[in-house]
Amino acid sequence: MTSPLRLDFNFTPLPNTPTLPKCTVVSAAGYAFFSDEKVALAFGTTCVAVAVEGRDPVAVPYFELAELSLGNHAITTTGHTYPDFGLFGGLLSGGATNKEVTSSTTQPSAQTFISLVTHVGELHLLFTGLSPAVLRMLLAEAFTVWRQNQPDWLEKRRKSVDAYVDREGLDEQTRTALKERLLTSLVPVAPPPAPSGPFAGTAMAGDFEAPVRMGVCPSCKTTIPFFSEECPKCQALFGPDSAWQVRPL
Repeated sequence: MTSPLRLDFNFTPLPNTPTLPKCTVVSAAGYAFFSDEKVALAFGTTCVAVAVEGRDPVAVPYFELAELSLGNHAITTTGHTYPDFGLFGGLLSGGATNKEVTSSTTQPSAQTFISLVTHVGELHLLFTGLSPAVLRMLLAEAFTVWRQNQPDWLEKRRKSVDAYVDREGLDEQTRTALKERLLTSLVPVAPPPAPSGPFAGTAMAGDFEAPVRMGVCPSCKTTIPFFSEECPKCQALFGPDSAWQVRPL
């Protein structure tokens, strides 16, 4: 995958962020997309990928993304008509007049305009099916990674860490650790293989070792495992045909 400047990116999707299919291109500048074209928008660890079926995806790296915004200025109007029962008399007597009252409610429609303003141009898309508030929550990872690539945001957060460390009198090791948290990767580390055995899924999984029964060699009196076939010290044999047998402790 390449950007308009031919920068190569290995796309790794964010683990909990959905791909937005069938976004409609409203307008594009600096990118080879056309109005009313359908594109898919995917969010990765280093860039946003914009793909059209039959063409190579275009990468928009986060460090080039100056603005990422979601909005919707369109509204839908719903309404209904009901009889006018009057202010008090009609409500108390149950009588109704011949008049009707129409009520309407306006609310944002379930669609979102997505704007990406970058170093090399702009891309404005329309995604239907979700309002901006809901879509903003679903794209929490993408906004977090984008902020981590904004120098102004990082500088403000580092100053906030410095102020906290100085106020609390913490050491420099703590200061460094707190600043490293600002760039924490959102891609989780692969978990270790699942344990097996009778204690799998318990607190003892992976740390449990069955106890070994011990005994005494009848020849040299050394403590050895009870089911040994040979004493490691005196080489006495304890097979089924031997006169020697390990004595229990």
